[in-house]
Amino acid sequence: MKLHDIADIKTGITFRNRLLDNLDGEIEVIQMRDINADLSISGRLVRISNEQIKAKHFLQPGQLILLAKGKYTKACMIEPSEKKRVISSAFFSIRIKPTQKVLPEYLRWFLNLPQSETYFRSNASGTSMFSLPMSVLKNLDVAVPPIEVQEKIVHLVNDREKEKATLMALEEKKDSYLQQLMLHEVYKD
Repeated sequence: MKLHDIADIKTGITFRNRLLDNLDGEIEVIQMRDINADLSISGRLVRISNEQIKAKHFLQPGQLILLAKGKYTKACMIEPSEKKRVISSAFFSIRIKPTQKVLPEYLRWFLNLPQSETYFRSNASGTSMFSLPMSVLKNLDVAVPPIEVQEKIVHLVNDREKEKATLMALEEKKDSYLQQLMLHEVYKD
């Protein structure tokens, strides 16, 4: 099944000028620099006033965004937020159609697979800084197993992410302990 059969895909907003942070702004703008290595979205986003932003651009919890320009393509999930959020033109927004039986978490996993990344890279324009055409994204073949299988995959992915985070925290503690031990040896006199 093609991605455009499963989801509505739109481009982000093109801002004519550099975005200046408005501390009183009601809308947060997600830009390329706001995507963390773990595919979470930065907690500190540029805020703008509500002027000239149409409601159709506001992101909803559970919606996906896909980085379409830069060095890599990665899909992120929009989490609930007190502020309204929009994306810059460096992203596509992907909203699963209500008639489709696809979990957003499953689709995010699928979009972040190495096979999807290879498809995007082979069909993108540019070399070091690529640009992904919407037509390429829309024509991505997406395997859609039964919802029970999607739930199992999401559960396994979540468990693996927790395991990675635990292992990383353990490695950091080991490093800290070893540094303390070595410093103790250096300054033990």
